[in-house]
Amino acid sequence: MFHFGEGFHDFIVPQNYVFAMGDNRNHSTDCRAFGCIPLEKIESTVAIRIWPFSKWGKVK
Repeated sequence: MFHFGEGFHDFIVPQNYVFAMGDNRNHSTDCRAFGCIPLEKIESTVAIRIWPFSKWGKVK
C-alpha cells in the first residue's frame, strides 16, 4: 500500500495502462492508492495539455 510522502523510485506503469495523479499530491486518492488504469477503461478525451509546458494549450 502507498503511504503519502513516499517516492516513486520503484513504481512501474504496465504497458497499456496509465498513471493518474491527483492535483493535490499529498491529499489525493489516485493511482498511488488504487493502481494504474487500463486504457480500455478510459472513456473521455483530452481537451487541454499542461505538460510539458512547451506544449501547454488545447489539444486538437
